[in-house]
Amino acid sequence: MVRVGFRLRASVALSAALVATLAACSTVGSSGHSTPKPTSSVSSALDSLQPVLPKKLTAATAKTATENLAKNIDSLVAGSDIVYIDNHEKLIAQTPTTGASYAVIRTINVSPSLDPIQQAEAMEKLLVAAGWKLEDSSSKTGEYLAAMSSSTDSSVAWFLLLGGDSTVAKQPVVTVQLASPDLPRTK
Repeated sequence: MVRVGFRLRASVALSAALVATLAACSTVGSSGHSTPKPTSSVSSALDSLQPVLPKKLTAATAKTATENLAKNIDSLVAGSDIVYIDNHEKLIAQTPTTGASYAVIRTINVSPSLDPIQQAEAMEKLLVAAGWKLEDSSSKTGEYLAAMSSSTDSSVAWFLLLGGDSTVAKQPVVTVQLASPDLPRTK
């Protein structure tokens, strides 16, 4: 149990740092504010993996859109392989330089027979086929992380940190850390 708490704290800290870093970045080599187009002929099956930007982005609409998107991403893990989903959701307060955003962090405990690294890599491929942009990824023994964005326009992009971790024997996990675009700033 101590290890799961450590993972969660480390995951939250990493997620906050990733969201701040990605939000501050501009995409190199991008032109305009286009969203990547799906690269698969089965785009209709992948449509649920793209966020739907509400007409008016508020805390409530960002919550709904982010929760729905996270559930759709979670569904890429076969239900029979899911042991437990540890779910945390929160409205992240605005700062002097950024608007508030809605974040979902899910640690999906999977069956020991499932390789969480291969699972996360397969999920990444499907997300890219659905139009997500892979910003960065890293891999080391027993761990995999992929940083992704849903659009080249950071003002409307959801940011995702997708991971697989098999470092704890018989306790493999897939992590989904998702943040909405910044909400309009309030005074």
